Amino acid sequence: MKKVIFTFLVLAFLPLANLLSQPIYYSEGFETYDSTQMPAGWYAKYRGVPINDYANWKVRDSGTYVPGLATNLVKAYQSKKSMTVSWRVADTGTSAADGWLITKKFGALPNDAVFTFYAAGGAGYLDSMQILISPTGDTAYTSFQYMQTLVWPGGVPANYGVFEQTIIDLSSYPGTTPRFAFRYCTGDCNADGYAVFLDKVEMLGTVGITPIGTNVPKKYSISQNFPNPFNPTTKIKFDVPKNGNVTLEVFNNLGQLVSTLHNGYTNAGYYETSFDGSKLTSGMYFYKLTSKDFTETKKMILVK
Repeated sequence: MKKVIFTFLVLAFLPLANLLSQPIYYSEGFETYDSTQMPAGWYAKYRGVPINDYANWKVRDSGTYVPGLATNLVKAYQSKKSMTVSWRVADTGTSAADGWLITKKFGALPNDAVFTFYAAGGAGYLDSMQILISPTGDTAYTSFQYMQTLVWPGGVPANYGVFEQTIIDLSSYPGTTPRFAFRYCTGDCNADGYAVFLDKVEMLGTVGITPIGTNVPKKYSISQNFPNPFNPTTKIKFDVPKNGNVTLEVFNNLGQLVSTLHNGYTNAGYYETSFDGSKLTSGMYFYKLTSKDFTETKKMILVK
């Protein structure tokens, strides 16, 4: 019986491991900002109710006091700062909190994009936070689509500031240029609401290659670059028949690595990428596709 259970658990966590195996191409830990600054393209706002801006989403130092809390301090995940919001965001005379933290607009998502972050809730009273996406990157409230809600039940002091990771698969949004929203939406701050801390926001995915078509190839393959000879750019197509780690590298005629065009977990499919030789000298170069089960190298010529 133990063996059966172990096998089940391994299989259950394999998809999660695959989601986190892509390279990180954006990471924000808020370490270079303070309560008067936001990362480029980020901003906080509110919807529909009066708001205490001081208690709305801001970068704060760990160990400082949280607005509206008499004794509890700001918490961060493996760092000195975090993005923080508290129940006091509800203005005097109102009971609802509706503070929005909007991220920067991301470039076109690769087909294996993953959005991940660490968040912690207060433990004195019930807290909740929605995660939403605006696929076009529009900033209007109506452009955001609901994705999920995180809830921190109240009355559990031991959970105060304990961060947990949230992982969101974005493979259904390939090619979109989204923004994300973290919405602190406690309905009655007279009875609920404490504080939420956000840290280590990251985007993972295979950038630099473009999926072409929706079918799955039967075998690994790498095509001759086109044009060839080239000056200074050329395109390379390759096929991946199954999910796994794939590397596409360029070497000079001495066998020295001059460029890594792709290195990371790759979903099965047909791909295309570009190589720019503008900083290289004329001559013969070699590009190599490598996976666990396949390696192939082809020649190309740069002529300036």
